[in-house]
Amino acid sequence: MSQLRVAVLGQGRSGYDIHCSWLKNDRERFKVVAVADLLPERTAEAQEEFGCRVFGDYRELLADKDLDADVIVNALPSHLHPEGAIAALESSRHVVCEKPLARSVADVDRMTTAADNAGKKLLPFQNSRFQPAFQKILEIVRSGKLGRIIHARINFSGFARRWDWQTRREFWGGNLLNTGPHPMDQAVVLFGEAMPNVFARMVSDNPFGDAENFASVTLWDHNAPTIEVVVSSFMAYPQGQMYNLGGTQGGLTGTPAELQWKYFNPATAPPHEPNGTWSDDRQYCREGLDWSEERWELKASLESFPLLTRAFYTNVYDILVNDAPRIITLDQVRRQIAVMEEAHRQNPDLI
Repeated sequence: MSQLRVAVLGQGRSGYDIHCSWLKNDRERFKVVAVADLLPERTAEAQEEFGCRVFGDYRELLADKDLDADVIVNALPSHLHPEGAIAALESSRHVVCEKPLARSVADVDRMTTAADNAGKKLLPFQNSRFQPAFQKILEIVRSGKLGRIIHARINFSGFARRWDWQTRREFWGGNLLNTGPHPMDQAVVLFGEAMPNVFARMVSDNPFGDAENFASVTLWDHNAPTIEVVVSSFMAYPQGQMYNLGGTQGGLTGTPAELQWKYFNPATAPPHEPNGTWSDDRQYCREGLDWSEERWELKASLESFPLLTRAFYTNVYDILVNDAPRIITLDQVRRQIAVMEEAHRQNPDLI
């Protein structure tokens, strides 16, 4: 197998715990040849663990003419994603970029243009696309069993307090740009190919910063499902399951570990005729539908979070080596960023 040589910008939670933790174990396909980080203890750790070259600044890494790397992983802090990705593309390498890809559509377009000009691939890291439960949801929706999807709710919430850089808007902190790209990516895929209308409500209530820690964003259009995405840090009790879908023939609910859904067959359902303006015997309409119910449980062997990273990098490898199609398209991620940009536009002064 061809081995791709990888340089990683940033050795924080994402760069080290997610990307390097996977890449170092997939040695047939990838080799970590360099890392960059501002903290000397992190570069020393990388040099010892990966046997790679190290740099104190990502710009020095990209400027090094002797660095032999095929792919740059941009795991810099969020507000440096566009700048770092464009610089990496201009160094004539393919780029995997952590989420959020950008803060604005204008930045996404600048990054895409840089990739086109360099003849290289820009590959947004959206590992939740590969979540087995979400893939099962897509399978069920596409089967038509639930009919036309009218409404969906995706709830990535809990109760948590933060005091790190994610509490500050200047660093692109906040729930929507931090956790939000996971459910928002899934929402955009469920919504379809059109650009949705957006209604958003965001709240900041944190003594350590000004970024929001509550976001409720609704995607809607006349010919598409209405999809609510909630990312709240104030949900001490669960508000339903993570996923809830309602369609014209049934519905689905569940979590990443377990799903259940029920549906009926319109062809065998009781026939009805319009009943004019009067109710039957002063009663609401009632009928007995023959429901079919199904369940799905995540296999124990698939419970590990790194398997989502493996699935993402399998597609990256296939794209770059075997010219395979993208599972995560730039157009999908562009719409995701457009939705989040509009949500921020509607909430310039967080309460």
